Amino acid sequence: MKKKDLQDLLDEETAASEVSRDDALSERAVRKGRTRSVVYSVRLTPEQTDEIQRIADEAGVPASALVRDWVVEGLAAEHGPATLDSLLDTLSRDVDKLRRSVARREAS
Repeated sequence: MKKKDLQDLLDEETAASEVSRDDALSERAVRKGRTRSVVYSVRLTPEQTDEIQRIADEAGVPASALVRDWVVEGLAAEHGPATLDSLLDTLSRDVDKLRRSVARREAS
């Protein structure tokens, strides 16, 4: 895909996102009730944590949310065939990765 085509796609997705910006969240996006969370401790090298933080900063999300999404994505992959919701979540993450990649290329 050419850089211009990629930028056009990103521009279209951004415009589509802005159209529904003030719409109510879907039922799928709203957390119902309080679920108890469990905290896991993992050992990572300073280089790994620096890389996680860099990726999170570029995505504009907390590092803990980024890592949690990666874990949830891995768990979903263990369950076999993807659902429509999981495919949409994956697509959304892939579009975010694509945006970060384009931004890095343009910055260099």
